[in-house]
Amino acid sequence: MSNAKAPTNAQSIEINGRVVKPTEHYARDARETEHIIITVKDVLTNKQKVTLLDKNVEFQEDLGNNNLLCRYVPTDLTPLRSLDFVKQVDVYRNLYKIPAALEALAAELDSEGKLESEAYPIDVMVHHEVTDVEALADDVARATAVDRSQMIVTSDQIRLEVELGKLERIAADDRVRILQEVVTPMLLDDQAKRIVFAPAQLTNESQFRGKDQTIAVCDSGFDLGSIEDCHPAFSGKIAGLIAIGRDSDTNKTEAEKTDDHKGHGTHVCGTIVGREIETSQGLVGGIAPDARLVVSSLQKRNGDLINVKQIRTLYEVPYKAHNARIFSNSWGNGLGTGRRQLPYDDKDAVGIDKFVRDNPDALVIFSAGNNNLNRNQRAPGTQEPSIGSQAAAKNCLTVGASGSTRTIDDSRLDSIGPNYICSESSRGPTLEKRIKPDIVAPGFNIFSVHTRHDCGENVSGAEATSKSFPGVKWKLRSGTSHATPLVSGCAAILREVLESKRCPNPPAALLKAVLINGADRLPGIDTGPQGFGRVNLQSSTSMLQIPPISSTGTGLPPLPSVGGTLIGPPLRHGECLKITLAPPANPEGLELKVTMVYNDLSGRAIQNNLNLAVIDETTSETKHGGLSEDDIDVQNNVEQVVWHPAPKREVVVRVSAQKILGTETAQDFVLAWAATKPFGGSNEKRA
Repeated sequence: MSNAKAPTNAQSIEINGRVVKPTEHYARDARETEHIIITVKDVLTNKQKVTLLDKNVEFQEDLGNNNLLCRYVPTDLTPLRSLDFVKQVDVYRNLYKIPAALEALAAELDSEGKLESEAYPIDVMVHHEVTDVEALADDVARATAVDRSQMIVTSDQIRLEVELGKLERIAADDRVRILQEVVTPMLLDDQAKRIVFAPAQLTNESQFRGKDQTIAVCDSGFDLGSIEDCHPAFSGKIAGLIAIGRDSDTNKTEAEKTDDHKGHGTHVCGTIVGREIETSQGLVGGIAPDARLVVSSLQKRNGDLINVKQIRTLYEVPYKAHNARIFSNSWGNGLGTGRRQLPYDDKDAVGIDKFVRDNPDALVIFSAGNNNLNRNQRAPGTQEPSIGSQAAAKNCLTVGASGSTRTIDDSRLDSIGPNYICSESSRGPTLEKRIKPDIVAPGFNIFSVHTRHDCGENVSGAEATSKSFPGVKWKLRSGTSHATPLVSGCAAILREVLESKRCPNPPAALLKAVLINGADRLPGIDTGPQGFGRVNLQSSTSMLQIPPISSTGTGLPPLPSVGGTLIGPPLRHGECLKITLAPPANPEGLELKVTMVYNDLSGRAIQNNLNLAVIDETTSETKHGGLSEDDIDVQNNVEQVVWHPAPKREVVVRVSAQKILGTETAQDFVLAWAATKPFGGSNEKRA
């Protein structure tokens, strides 16, 4: 590929950890590829987008830092480079397709003489316009001498095992967008209810317990694999069982395809909907006992979890056939080779973001992972980030694990107080510098239902029994796996509350915003381990005393800052919404917290960027949401402003559309706000 002279102000391009300096490599033309990177000087206006479209540019993805991945069939780059709003244009180079971590692994194998002898599972992800993936698979097989019959091909990817020395041969095909290492997913192993202030109750109303809500659980399996013959804690609570990992095993009965050898899935289910039963360890039950579950078994015959081809297929049947709107996932990828943090991946994270974007009433909840200690064995004493892969998806709610007040008379078991983070719980931010986890919940020493399967893992010495139901058990488990179902149950309760407030099909972004805005920020702990704080169901419920407002903001009187929510209109590029919040009647000792959430398009960078700001128009003091209150955020689709102490006069909440990708017309959003006492470390209810 011949070089041209780069502009004097050209910037280096970093994609997937690979850096190219235009002063050293700057393509003369696009004869060898239809994919280019256009770097613009500022966020594109609609007029500038039309100009590029008229020059045969097809927008594909915002790569961040004003870099746009585009398809461009003409070979001459001059018409694009001559535009006054374009800084530079270069081709999408093959080296971008092999992430730096894979390149480092290949170099390590090369030094050991294993580059051409050891095969690794790799996902070949294709560009958006590629439709004949089967033909690409044929070509990849020829280029790499990999057995074509051993490849797994879907509509947007190819999975194969290949020596890393052959990656460049695959990357040379213009239909290929990125190569990704395949990581085998794993399970991520009523004191907790009291810590999060459950059950929920509004003033002068009865308690909410998840009535008429269906939650889909993706996990190892369920008890003995039967809806009727189940642990007494689940009688009448299971709407369906779905076999995924053992679905094609013809030697197993239907029950054997969904039963739970490990006990993990049964424990998770009990945390959500388990009937409250008096046991030898006290009253044990789920957080939303009136809800129902649909359980998908991911466990394969050998005990591992299946690595699904397309993650959205896990959710579509529960969503369509069972009306599930909350999806609880206590599993995920661990660390990559060399204990490295995994990025937002172009298979599962993209699939999650697309599913939520296409089904905005679906709340997908994922465990943050238990990778913190493993990650930091690389450098003892450090706290390097470890969240990635599925948990890095922008549109899901990611949950870390905090401690518990439960103590067990067992010298083998540690104790972690409720206002601390479990040491294994994966830390943020993501590799993309996004805030994750979103929230934390108790995930330590959680008692819940134990599978009745003979092979159920003996996870700890601590167990509970019941005189009323002899022969069944409850077991103790810890990890983000067991914080996640707690949050899933809270989401079901909040959904029930919203439906009672004439919001019949609440957007998932609203549930996410209310959970985040109601969370208690644990004192002395930074954002990396806890995100926006530990879930507080009562605080979240208090924001729903009045129904959500659906408005453009125009003509609204000042709204009470004590608590409320708004379902905002779609904003076009450059548009904004403003609402006014009245000061609290007695602001002393309070802080004002405002949270904005929206479902972004899939992609590692933010594609449609909305920004939150809270403004005192009398003094012009402005606090921005996101990573810094002093500047706009370009990395997060969840932004929060905390104004402490609470303002004593009216403030304006502003949401503005800073950029909208390509031909996308607008981006919707939600707001949640409340003026409350900041959490000081006491686990007593606050006014």
